[in-house]
Amino acid sequence: MGFSVSGGTAIILIAAVASAGMLYTTAYNGYESVQDANEIESASDLERANTEVEIVNVTHDTSVSPDEIAVTVRNEGSNSLSVTDTDLLLNGTYQINTTRTVSTDDGTLTAGADGTDLWQPQEELTISVREDHSEPISVKIVTGPGVTATEVYP
Repeated sequence: MGFSVSGGTAIILIAAVASAGMLYTTAYNGYESVQDANEIESASDLERANTEVEIVNVTHDTSVSPDEIAVTVRNEGSNSLSVTDTDLLLNGTYQINTTRTVSTDDGTLTAGADGTDLWQPQEELTISVREDHSEPISVKIVTGPGVTATEVYP
């Protein structure tokens, strides 16, 4: 037995140790990624379970041009919602240019980019849009967690 057999054995042992180290690191990182994804999904499920919205009122004012449509929605859940993450669809069309206000027990607040972004439980959010529409109008509210409310006016 010469140096070549001892040297070859040493190279094989070093390669086996390095391979086992890489395999362990890869498996552990994969396990951690799956655990993180499960925690995020559980938190999202809990947030959706604690979110509920109800359309309180839809008004369609045709005396102004263009028409003004106002949708009032109450946060019936136990989660605070984001005003900017709440979307309005009229007849299936996403509305971009809207005016938003939040009605609280203390008064009315401007909401959106220039005002508050918090929509607390039991508060009402009014989203107004100026656009001509013929009736009936299908209204859909989509919140940040993905909970929706739909109503057809009148």
